[in-house]
Amino acid sequence: MICTACSCLCDDIEIVDGKVLHACERGYKHISRSKEQRAKAMVNGKEVELDKAIENAIEMLKSAKSPAIYGLDTSTVEAQRIAIEIAKRLNCYIDDNSSFCLGEFVEAILKKEVPSTTLEEVRDKAYVIIYWGANPHQSLPRHMSRYTYYPRGTKRQRGYDEDRYLVVFDLRKSETAKLAKKNARFIQVQNDLELVESFMKALEGKAGKFEVASILREMKKAELNVVFGGLGLKYGLKGNFRVFIELIKKINEIAPLYFIPSGFHSNMRGFNESLFEIVKAVNSYSFSSATSSPEFSFIELLKRDKIDTALIIGTDPLASLPFEVSSKLPKLKKIVIDPRSSLTAQISEVVIPSAFSGIECGGEMIRSDGVRVKLSPISKAEIDDVYVLKRILEGL
Repeated sequence: MICTACSCLCDDIEIVDGKVLHACERGYKHISRSKEQRAKAMVNGKEVELDKAIENAIEMLKSAKSPAIYGLDTSTVEAQRIAIEIAKRLNCYIDDNSSFCLGEFVEAILKKEVPSTTLEEVRDKAYVIIYWGANPHQSLPRHMSRYTYYPRGTKRQRGYDEDRYLVVFDLRKSETAKLAKKNARFIQVQNDLELVESFMKALEGKAGKFEVASILREMKKAELNVVFGGLGLKYGLKGNFRVFIELIKKINEIAPLYFIPSGFHSNMRGFNESLFEIVKAVNSYSFSSATSSPEFSFIELLKRDKIDTALIIGTDPLASLPFEVSSKLPKLKKIVIDPRSSLTAQISEVVIPSAFSGIECGGEMIRSDGVRVKLSPISKAEIDDVYVLKRILEGL
């Protein structure tokens, strides 16, 4: 089966006599505990039939003055497209976690502002592998073993200690950074903009705060080098995203360097691409204004009391958002579609149980590198996100 615990979407998972094989700890827990803490159809804290919960959700959305749809990063592409149709019909806001995660990076790739590649190409050809503000040891446990540092690719067969050059830029010496020993570099960075500036100076033959000229020299030896950018990079740039894009372009004038965002939910990129196909924006979109803006992100809408009803799908904002933001949630009317009884579900007016994508229902997801993956579930649930969202769309 395909594991949907993270955006690696590992395709070699086997279930033998009820045992989960080949998965990392994160994937093992995701699959083996999928039957625990399951959501039940609820309306105002009372258990009801599924049809009644869906009918109440439809009525809430019809009567809402300013609704928003949020989540969908663990839903299939098919479900995401239906949710976008619902947002269009309601003329409302739609957003996902990428508005405060790595959406900017995905958007730059979709707009072809930075060159990207696939994980298979990285596995087979990449020499310099940079993790910038990313710690795959925690966020993507099999990333390095399947695709980057450790595998022997078709053109990189001599092992990681000879045929790969690992570079880690991070605020602290993370678990990934501790691997940067032989044929590798770790640079502790307090200010990512200073690191960008050091690269720019090195490209001009000048010295900067950080010694990075040797990394550029290593890049010139290979036909493929790659940067994996994580949340540390996003927030380290302090909003100056364009300078990073310019750096990638400049390096490509002397050596081939590709970019892949690193570390997010299983189908966050799927949501970004699904929305981009329709409105040329990846998140924080208002159908009433026909535009995307940071002020239309779910967090900003909550902060400014701009919405009265939220349709929340496959995510738990009460648990994941900062307290000053999540504390606004009880003031809204909330509809939750989720396999689990999350903290947000427990304070919601309507809860609609669904299926785990990849475990109990099929469909398509898009990996962090943009490769589309067909899920192969081990069971088949009648009620999944597609079924529920179709019912809501028809009811509207």
